[in-house]
Amino acid sequence: MAATSMRTDGPSGSAAVLTFPRCPTADRIAAPRQLSETQRLDLERLRWLALRSQLAPKPDLDQACYVLAGQPAVSLDRYATAFFRGLCDNATGEMTIYRPGARAVGDDELWLIRLLDAWRGGEDKLAGALVGWRVKGSARRWMRFLSARMVEALDETRVV
Repeated sequence: MAATSMRTDGPSGSAAVLTFPRCPTADRIAAPRQLSETQRLDLERLRWLALRSQLAPKPDLDQACYVLAGQPAVSLDRYATAFFRGLCDNATGEMTIYRPGARAVGDDELWLIRLLDAWRGGEDKLAGALVGWRVKGSARRWMRFLSARMVEALDETRVV
């Protein structure tokens, strides 16, 4: 475990260095972000979907979700467009999604991967908490719906 230090002047006028143990959270935050091969592929697909959604017209979130909920078969592109456009308008802060092909992984992208993993693992409460952490209260219900359906569509179109 790494330690930080602080220089102080002792009672005899000599400089002493006191070490303090480093916070374990700081080590975890500074650690490189390792994604599995499956997560890396999912992230790359999400980056492309997010980029394409910026080219689509901005839908009204409520209307788009009512239409999507009422249709039996909806494409991944339609769910992703509504999700990313809704996220753009209703996130509690600005979301940063890197361009496709970028090697680095951002905090918002890690959030997306955790959201996918929560839905896939059947952890609905965790997925709801993740959405609640990043989405304004008025849009949380629809964003939970869109993210869950987007994950289902991602899994249906996954190339093995």
